[in-house]
Amino acid sequence: MNPRLTEQQVFSGQDAYPEALRSPLTRFCFDTDQWVNTAGLMDQLDLKRLHGWESKMTGDALKRVVGQYAYPARLDLALLTSELSGRLALMPRSDWLRLGVCLSFLPYCGHIRVSMDGHFRRAVREHLDESALLMLEEHGEVEDRPLFTAGAGAWRTPHLVALGGVRSGIEQACRWPDALRQRFLLQFDTAERAVRPSVQGLNGYWLELACKTIFPQHPWLWS
Repeated sequence: MNPRLTEQQVFSGQDAYPEALRSPLTRFCFDTDQWVNTAGLMDQLDLKRLHGWESKMTGDALKRVVGQYAYPARLDLALLTSELSGRLALMPRSDWLRLGVCLSFLPYCGHIRVSMDGHFRRAVREHLDESALLMLEEHGEVEDRPLFTAGAGAWRTPHLVALGGVRSGIEQACRWPDALRQRFLLQFDTAERAVRPSVQGLNGYWLELACKTIFPQHPWLWS
Protein backbone atom coordinates (compact mmCIF):
# COMPACT_ATOMS: atom_id res chain seq x y z
CA MET A 1 0.00 0.00 0.00
CA ASN A 2 1.31 3.44 -0.92
CA PRO A 3 2.51 5.27 2.23
CA ARG A 4 1.72 8.60 0.53
CA LEU A 5 -2.00 8.19 0.97
CA THR A 6 -3.83 11.34 -0.08
CA GLU A 7 -7.19 12.80 0.87
CA GLN A 8 -8.34 12.27 -2.71
CA GLN A 9 -7.60 8.55 -2.42
CA VAL A 10 -9.36 8.29 0.94
CA PHE A 11 -12.47 10.06 -0.24
CA SER A 12 -12.56 8.74 -3.78
CA GLY A 13 -16.12 7.98 -4.83
CA GLN A 14 -19.03 10.19 -3.90
CA ASP A 15 -20.40 7.73 -1.39
CA ALA A 16 -17.11 6.37 -0.07
CA TYR A 17 -17.93 7.26 3.54
CA PRO A 18 -20.82 8.90 5.38
CA GLU A 19 -20.52 12.67 5.20
CA ALA A 20 -20.39 12.99 8.99
CA LEU A 21 -17.27 10.81 9.11
CA ARG A 22 -15.24 12.84 6.62
CA SER A 23 -14.18 15.54 9.07
CA PRO A 24 -12.95 13.24 11.87
CA LEU A 25 -11.33 10.91 9.32
CA THR A 26 -9.47 13.83 7.72
CA ARG A 27 -8.37 15.05 11.12
CA PHE A 28 -7.04 11.66 12.18
CA CYS A 29 -5.30 10.80 8.91
CA PHE A 30 -3.98 14.16 7.74
CA ASP A 31 -4.39 17.05 10.23
CA THR A 32 -2.01 15.57 12.77
CA ASP A 33 -0.62 18.98 13.71
CA GLN A 34 -4.00 19.65 15.37
CA TRP A 35 -3.83 16.81 17.88
CA VAL A 36 -0.44 15.09 18.16
CA ASN A 37 1.36 15.55 21.49
CA THR A 38 4.78 16.76 20.37
CA ALA A 39 6.64 15.75 23.53
CA GLY A 40 5.14 12.27 23.40
CA LEU A 41 6.09 11.90 19.74
CA MET A 42 9.66 12.96 20.46
CA ASP A 43 9.90 10.37 23.22
CA GLN A 44 8.63 7.63 20.93
CA LEU A 45 11.14 8.59 18.27
CA ASP A 46 13.87 8.89 20.91
CA LEU A 47 14.75 12.39 19.72
CA LYS A 48 17.12 14.45 21.83
CA ARG A 49 15.31 17.45 23.28
CA LEU A 50 17.50 20.31 22.20
CA HIS A 51 16.58 23.84 23.16
CA GLY A 52 13.81 25.07 20.91
CA TRP A 53 13.35 21.73 19.16
CA GLU A 54 9.75 21.25 20.31
CA SER A 55 8.75 24.70 19.10
CA LYS A 56 9.93 23.74 15.59
CA MET A 57 7.80 20.58 15.57
CA THR A 58 4.68 22.34 14.33
CA GLY A 59 2.60 22.60 11.20
CA ASP A 60 3.95 20.87 8.11
CA ALA A 61 7.14 19.77 9.90
CA LEU A 62 5.11 17.89 12.48
CA LYS A 63 2.94 16.34 9.77
CA ARG A 64 6.02 15.08 7.93
CA VAL A 65 7.47 13.47 11.04
CA VAL A 66 4.17 11.79 11.92
CA GLY A 67 3.80 10.66 8.32
CA GLN A 68 7.18 8.94 8.46
CA TYR A 69 6.53 7.40 11.86
CA ALA A 70 2.90 6.31 11.43
CA TYR A 71 1.92 6.93 7.84
CA PRO A 72 -1.81 6.81 7.14
CA ALA A 73 -1.65 4.16 4.43
CA ARG A 74 -1.03 1.56 7.15
CA LEU A 75 -4.47 2.27 8.59
CA ASP A 76 -7.43 -0.02 7.98
CA LEU A 77 -9.93 2.51 6.63
CA ALA A 78 -12.74 -0.04 6.63
CA LEU A 79 -12.25 -0.57 10.36
CA LEU A 80 -12.11 3.17 11.00
CA THR A 81 -15.41 3.80 9.25
CA SER A 82 -17.59 0.73 9.72
CA GLU A 83 -17.20 -0.59 13.27
CA LEU A 84 -17.85 1.09 16.60
CA SER A 85 -14.44 0.11 17.95
CA GLY A 86 -12.75 1.54 14.85
CA ARG A 87 -14.71 4.77 14.80
CA LEU A 88 -13.74 5.35 18.41
CA ALA A 89 -10.16 5.89 17.26
CA LEU A 90 -11.36 9.01 15.47
CA MET A 91 -12.68 10.62 18.63
CA PRO A 92 -10.53 13.40 20.11
CA ARG A 93 -8.57 13.06 23.31
CA SER A 94 -11.14 15.01 25.38
CA ASP A 95 -13.94 12.61 24.44
CA TRP A 96 -11.73 9.61 25.15
CA LEU A 97 -10.96 10.91 28.64
CA ARG A 98 -14.70 11.16 29.27
CA LEU A 99 -15.12 7.63 27.98
CA GLY A 100 -12.20 6.46 30.12
CA VAL A 101 -13.93 7.67 33.25
CA CYS A 102 -17.18 5.95 32.26
CA LEU A 103 -15.36 2.69 31.56
CA SER A 104 -13.94 2.97 35.07
CA PHE A 105 -17.45 3.37 36.49
CA LEU A 106 -18.63 0.08 34.98
CA PRO A 107 -17.49 -2.16 37.86
CA TYR A 108 -19.79 -0.15 40.15
CA CYS A 109 -22.97 -0.65 38.13
CA GLY A 110 -25.87 -1.27 40.49
CA HIS A 111 -24.34 0.40 43.53
CA ILE A 112 -22.93 3.70 42.31
CA ARG A 113 -25.35 5.71 44.45
CA VAL A 114 -24.43 3.95 47.69
CA SER A 115 -20.67 4.36 47.48
CA MET A 116 -19.10 5.78 50.63
CA ASP A 117 -16.05 7.09 48.78
CA GLY A 118 -16.41 10.86 48.64
CA HIS A 119 -13.89 11.21 45.82
CA PHE A 120 -15.80 8.63 43.79
CA ARG A 121 -19.11 10.42 44.40
CA ARG A 122 -17.55 13.71 43.29
CA ALA A 123 -16.35 12.08 40.07
CA VAL A 124 -19.85 10.70 39.47
CA ARG A 125 -21.39 14.17 39.90
CA GLU A 126 -18.86 15.69 37.52
CA HIS A 127 -19.14 13.10 34.75
CA LEU A 128 -22.63 11.57 34.82
CA ASP A 129 -25.99 13.24 34.44
CA GLU A 130 -29.10 11.58 35.85
CA SER A 131 -29.98 9.68 32.68
CA ALA A 132 -26.43 8.32 32.35
CA LEU A 133 -26.41 7.30 36.01
CA LEU A 134 -29.72 5.47 35.62
CA MET A 135 -28.44 3.61 32.57
CA LEU A 136 -25.43 2.29 34.47
CA GLU A 137 -27.39 1.42 37.59
CA GLU A 138 -29.80 -0.67 35.52
CA HIS A 139 -26.93 -3.02 34.64
CA GLY A 140 -26.12 -4.00 38.19
CA GLU A 141 -27.46 -7.53 37.73
CA VAL A 142 -25.49 -8.27 34.58
CA GLU A 143 -22.92 -10.98 35.20
CA ASP A 144 -19.22 -10.72 34.47
CA ARG A 145 -18.93 -7.02 35.11
CA PRO A 146 -15.43 -5.60 34.72
CA LEU A 147 -13.27 -5.34 37.83
CA PHE A 148 -11.81 -2.08 39.10
CA THR A 149 -8.05 -2.55 39.41
CA ALA A 150 -6.73 0.96 40.02
CA GLY A 151 -6.63 0.39 43.77
CA ALA A 152 -7.85 2.10 46.92
CA GLY A 153 -7.80 5.87 46.79
CA ALA A 154 -7.60 5.98 43.00
CA TRP A 155 -10.56 8.34 42.71
CA ARG A 156 -8.55 11.05 44.46
CA THR A 157 -7.03 11.61 41.01
CA PRO A 158 -9.87 11.05 38.52
CA HIS A 159 -7.68 12.22 35.62
CA LEU A 160 -5.41 9.22 36.17
CA VAL A 161 -8.43 6.95 36.45
CA ALA A 162 -9.64 8.33 33.12
CA LEU A 163 -6.27 7.60 31.51
CA GLY A 164 -6.40 4.10 32.99
CA GLY A 165 -9.83 3.69 31.46
CA VAL A 166 -8.50 4.77 28.07
CA ARG A 167 -5.78 2.16 28.24
CA SER A 168 -8.27 -0.49 29.35
CA GLY A 169 -10.55 0.35 26.45
CA ILE A 170 -7.99 0.21 23.68
CA GLU A 171 -6.21 -2.88 25.01
CA GLN A 172 -9.16 -5.01 26.10
CA ALA A 173 -12.25 -3.96 24.14
CA CYS A 174 -11.04 -2.27 20.96
CA ARG A 175 -8.02 -4.47 20.21
CA TRP A 176 -6.86 -2.31 17.32
CA PRO A 177 -4.11 -3.32 14.90
CA ASP A 178 -0.68 -2.03 15.91
CA ALA A 179 -0.65 0.73 13.28
CA LEU A 180 -3.94 2.18 14.48
CA ARG A 181 -3.05 1.97 18.17
CA GLN A 182 0.34 3.56 17.49
CA ARG A 183 -1.21 6.53 15.72
CA PHE A 184 -4.00 6.98 18.27
CA LEU A 185 -1.52 7.11 21.15
CA LEU A 186 0.31 10.06 19.60
CA GLN A 187 -2.12 12.37 21.38
CA PHE A 188 -0.81 11.33 24.81
CA ASP A 189 2.54 12.03 26.40
CA THR A 190 4.86 9.36 27.74
CA ALA A 191 3.67 9.54 31.36
CA GLU A 192 0.02 9.33 30.29
CA ARG A 193 0.66 6.24 28.19
CA ALA A 194 2.34 4.59 31.17
CA VAL A 195 -0.74 4.77 33.43
CA ARG A 196 -1.93 1.25 34.21
CA PRO A 197 -5.40 0.02 33.19
CA SER A 198 -8.09 1.00 35.68
CA VAL A 199 -10.32 -2.00 34.95
CA GLN A 200 -10.04 -5.57 33.73
CA GLY A 201 -12.60 -7.65 31.88
CA LEU A 202 -13.86 -5.16 29.32
CA ASN A 203 -15.47 -6.49 26.16
CA GLY A 204 -17.60 -5.20 23.32
CA TYR A 205 -20.78 -5.29 25.40
CA TRP A 206 -19.40 -3.04 28.14
CA LEU A 207 -17.65 -0.76 25.68
CA GLU A 208 -20.90 -0.16 23.81
CA LEU A 209 -22.75 0.46 27.07
CA ALA A 210 -20.22 3.09 28.12
CA CYS A 211 -20.41 4.77 24.71
CA LYS A 212 -24.20 4.87 24.76
CA THR A 213 -24.07 6.27 28.28
CA ILE A 214 -21.69 9.11 27.43
CA PHE A 215 -22.47 9.73 23.76
CA PRO A 216 -26.14 8.79 23.22
CA GLN A 217 -26.63 11.41 20.47
CA HIS A 218 -23.17 11.41 18.93
CA PRO A 219 -23.20 12.87 15.39
CA TRP A 220 -21.30 10.03 13.67
CA LEU A 221 -20.46 7.26 16.15
CA TRP A 222 -23.75 5.42 15.60
CA SER A 223 -24.56 6.40 12.00
